[in-house]
Amino acid sequence: MRAAYPDREGTVKRDGATIAFEIYERAGAPTLLLTQTWQILHARHWKFMIPYLSRHYRVVTYDPVGNGKSDRIYDPNRYGDRSQLDDALAVLDATGTSIATAIGLSRGGGIATMLGAFHPDRIDGVVAIAPSHPWVVTDPDLD
Repeated sequence: MRAAYPDREGTVKRDGATIAFEIYERAGAPTLLLTQTWQILHARHWKFMIPYLSRHYRVVTYDPVGNGKSDRIYDPNRYGDRSQLDDALAVLDATGTSIATAIGLSRGGGIATMLGAFHPDRIDGVVAIAPSHPWVVTDPDLD
């Protein structure tokens, strides 16, 4: 049982992996993208926040490659910064999200920060909760 069920679920295929996402609709409300944390957790780690947030915002969550309903990939390069950013952008595209506020916990704070730094046309704000990354945002193409 969940406190809030998604209005829509789907998947997007990117770079050999299927990425699962959920959308909690709120017509006319700004969108929040709840980014993945480490690959050890799936999007349900947001389960205590989604019921409240989805009353006020359109909420998009996704499972990281390697966990939840997304594919497991055995190529370590598929878990680098560039791939994680591109996965998040693919989810935004698949959910019809032109702009969102990116929110991340721990490693997700780094993903949210990089999304905001490198894609300001898609990300209008960043909330990094207990971020686990250096504050120097490096170019993900260099990792």
